[in-house]
Amino acid sequence: MRSSLLPDLPEWTEDDARLVLDEWRRSGQTIAAFARDRDMSAPRLYWWRRRLPKAVAAAPAMSLVPAKIVTRSEAAAVVIRLPSGVAIEIAGGSPSLVAAIVSEIERSS
Repeated sequence: MRSSLLPDLPEWTEDDARLVLDEWRRSGQTIAAFARDRDMSAPRLYWWRRRLPKAVAAAPAMSLVPAKIVTRSEAAAVVIRLPSGVAIEIAGGSPSLVAAIVSEIERSS
């Protein structure tokens, strides 16, 4: 099955590679199976998959929103809202715990 997004070019641009890798991720297949089904080179996909995260890292992974600090007698809760709508609430978390969670979320995105 030939991909409609796959350019028939001897060399890919970063945009070409992003399109193909996005299609691969949506397919749920291994890279080897995806490449085989589309008559592609699996090593080319592995190479681009390793290369692109470095280029993507320059783009902001998350955005900041205005925050209001409210003091209460009990420990304050920190709420991290992800673009997907998921909210993570941490009651009384230390700044280092919150930083570790945010760092892990960024790493796994």
